[in-house]
Amino acid sequence: MHYCHICETNQSEGMFIYYLYVCDQCQTKMIATDPEDPSYRFFINKLRRMREQPLKS
Repeated sequence: MHYCHICETNQSEGMFIYYLYVCDQCQTKMIATDPEDPSYRFFINKLRRMREQPLKS
């Protein structure tokens, strides 16, 4: 199980984009979302986290 950075739940199916895990359901929703749809901005804001470097300890 991995933590999906879009829906913020633990999911077993998905993929990593850089270091962010995105579940299959969120991937499907992102691909199907039209750029004019208000939820498109939600996905863009969530994916902006990819630009942030994770803290390494």
